[in-house]
Amino acid sequence: MLNPKHGIFPSRKVQNAVADLTTTFVGLNLRSPVIIGACPVSRRVESIQAAEEAGAGAIVIYSLFQEQIELETKEVDEALAVGSESYPEALTYFPKLEHAGPREHVMWVEKTRKCVKFPLIGSLNAYSVGSWVHYAKQLESAGCDALELNLYAVQTDPQKTASVVEQEALDVIASVKDAVSIPVAVKLSPFYTALANFASRVVEAGADGLVLFNRFYQPVIDVQTESLSVTINYSTPEEQRLPMRWIAILSAQLDVDFCASTGVHSGEDAAAYILAGAKAVQTASHVLKNGVQAIGRINSELSEWMDSKGYSCVKDFQGKLNSRSVSDPFVFERAHYINALLS
Repeated sequence: MLNPKHGIFPSRKVQNAVADLTTTFVGLNLRSPVIIGACPVSRRVESIQAAEEAGAGAIVIYSLFQEQIELETKEVDEALAVGSESYPEALTYFPKLEHAGPREHVMWVEKTRKCVKFPLIGSLNAYSVGSWVHYAKQLESAGCDALELNLYAVQTDPQKTASVVEQEALDVIASVKDAVSIPVAVKLSPFYTALANFASRVVEAGADGLVLFNRFYQPVIDVQTESLSVTINYSTPEEQRLPMRWIAILSAQLDVDFCASTGVHSGEDAAAYILAGAKAVQTASHVLKNGVQAIGRINSELSEWMDSKGYSCVKDFQGKLNSRSVSDPFVFERAHYINALLS
């Protein structure tokens, strides 16, 4: 029987492959390095069951946002204040609390845990420390095997310094780590002034893994209607370059697990990230476009590539091309930029 919490998995190959695709990420044993990232696929138990059957190593449950939790808390506080001067036994003033917002999300995770055996990774999307942190513990209790903490805030205050912004993020990480005993992977953006330094401090704050990078959705201006709209575009393989570069650089310096989260559409895409130093990769756009069956195809392609190169397991080539392993590590730094322009 599969039991991701205790790391017990059957020694079967994915999609009848010869190569062994099993790997680990933040202490979880995965039968494949391909994880389904947080997306609508994880909103239905049936879809998650199909993802498990297709061979996904794990799935990240769609995000619970700090704003959702704080809004629910505010609504409860306002409802409790209604009739506060009235007769104390007027119990009908109290709101009906069951199945409300974030709590319903936690109950849904609990239901899902009973239906699948591969690892479930809960997702919290936050920007500051607050009372919402107790939901991290609730997700753990509901059956999540790890958490992905997505740090996303648009910093618009010109008086707010980079050091303050970074410290706020580190405080969030520390507060979540204090609340749970399961592993916590932190999903970062690439927009920190000194990314290598900040990533190191994130690990020092307790992160068990780093997920690179968060994709941002900016508004666009419709010049015909003179209005703003937000559209969500699927990722493309061309978007791999930035996260791959930083995984290659950071995996050579930091003792932490890395997961790539952008532009994985094939087995070769997964292989490239693993060569750079990733232990796992996330795919969402490809699955949304092609269904969860696409996971089986990625696994098969990765296995075929491994066979063609003579690799028997993922560990054989993981990090083979990070900045510590390549003959010219400066290709990841300024020299690459100069050579590209001069050529």
